[in-house]
Amino acid sequence: MMDIGFIVISAVLLYVAIYLYYQNKHLIKGIIKNKEIENMKEAFLATLVHDLKTPTNAQLNTLNLLRNETFGKLNSQQQEMITLTQESCKYMSNLIGTIMDTYNHDSGEIHLDKTEFNIANLINNLCEETKVLTQNKKLEIVFKNQLSNENIYADKLQIERVIMNLLSNAITYSFSNSIIEINSISLGNSIDISITNISKQIPEQELKTIFDKYKKTKFAKFNRTSTGLGLYLSKRVIELHNGRIYAKSFPDGKCIFGFNIPINSTDEFDLSESNIITT
Repeated sequence: MMDIGFIVISAVLLYVAIYLYYQNKHLIKGIIKNKEIENMKEAFLATLVHDLKTPTNAQLNTLNLLRNETFGKLNSQQQEMITLTQESCKYMSNLIGTIMDTYNHDSGEIHLDKTEFNIANLINNLCEETKVLTQNKKLEIVFKNQLSNENIYADKLQIERVIMNLLSNAITYSFSNSIIEINSISLGNSIDISITNISKQIPEQELKTIFDKYKKTKFAKFNRTSTGLGLYLSKRVIELHNGRIYAKSFPDGKCIFGFNIPINSTDEFDLSESNIITT
């Protein structure tokens, strides 16, 4: 009887071992395949950046010369057309910069260049720069500044890129004839910057992974200019500043994307309840 029992147990264990082997083999194949796909994406984007960077910079330099009337006077219509073209080129340049910074972040080659600067002035400048992007949809950008101290110590260029990413997304997905609201408030030794717009509600399940690499919502999939890297890079930058980034979406269409960072980014960010924005 013991021999039969031993044989049965051995057979069961052998079956389990074979089953686990094939399951793990399938899992490993899936991981390798996903890694290969990710490597192909990165190779494609690296080639794209290389091919687009030089001509885009050349276009921006030429447009600057034209806008400054280096080759002769321009009438108001010509100035307006050059400004619109220049903003489009800047948008392309920002996309290229996002891809390059993502690669550098993932390779561990990014270093923050921290200086003291006025973040309210930075936001005001970005509002002016993006006005041209709001015209087709007749959007209005409103900046509500409630900071008790507007000066922070951080990487100005990287923080500017984060705010531009969040603001560009808000412009892209906002309903026409709506308001985009930027709020800045003080939270003790930290600040909170949030951008609120009205658009389609983002499902809760998508919000959980919205800052993942190459992740797009079902609405972003129809946006050909989306790389799926902007929010991922924004999260990495905020984390390097000892901060926290967040996204919220409500049934009434209100979407909020924002971040908290210390006024001095060498400090640790306090994640106490008083610093969690829930509105």
